[in-house]
Amino acid sequence: MWFAYMDEAGNTGRNCGDPAQPIHLILTLAVEEQRVRDLHEHVRETARLDCPGICEGPDFEFHGQDLFAGRGPFDGVEPAKRIAVYDELLKGIEIAAAEVIIRGVEKPGLARRYRKPYHPHDIALMYTIESVERMARAHDCRVLLVADEAKEIEDGALRDLANYQEVGTAWGRTEKIDRIVDTIHFVPSHRNGAIQVADCATFVAARLRKIHDGLVKDNDSARAVEKLWEERVLPFVRTNEVWYPTP
Repeated sequence: MWFAYMDEAGNTGRNCGDPAQPIHLILTLAVEEQRVRDLHEHVRETARLDCPGICEGPDFEFHGQDLFAGRGPFDGVEPAKRIAVYDELLKGIEIAAAEVIIRGVEKPGLARRYRKPYHPHDIALMYTIESVERMARAHDCRVLLVADEAKEIEDGALRDLANYQEVGTAWGRTEKIDRIVDTIHFVPSHRNGAIQVADCATFVAARLRKIHDGLVKDNDSARAVEKLWEERVLPFVRTNEVWYPTP
């Protein structure tokens, strides 16, 4: 059994015209069952050793946005320290021998192509499910999906997965989904270290695209993101695809 921890970036609902969020992205961290404990312990150790005092609240968690930008519990922490903690946290991907799957959709193109487009999350999730299914076939394993709580999309996501398990995916070549078991388990992220690592990796993946697309300045902050990506995420990426719809 493998566990696939999913998080998203760029969710603006059905608004496909936000110039600051052109891509709806889902990143999945796939971890073999016997390595899940190692990943969770690494997150706890990183909090204890690198964030003493900060991590003591019952609702503390690592959020990529907060950690990178110095917000929330990391307000006032100097940038070099925050990047060092970020780097340490993302080492969990290697410790868990995880595989990273990134799927997404470009929203302005979606709006141009369809008068009433599907919710971008629905499309990104379908592609994610297909990629997780292919990974499961390659490893000859079953997979359980785990995601951060997100009330806006939960019902639709549960419905879509059940439909894919019954009749296959809907667009292009129908793909049978039989390696993903049960349903999607939505959990509070502050109770799940693997989701927190997925969140931090998702922030880096989404930020990197914005840098390359000129939406974020190329400065020291951008170079820190590129370094985190190249050293901590990229070596473990199995799939990294965004659909750019054409008219």
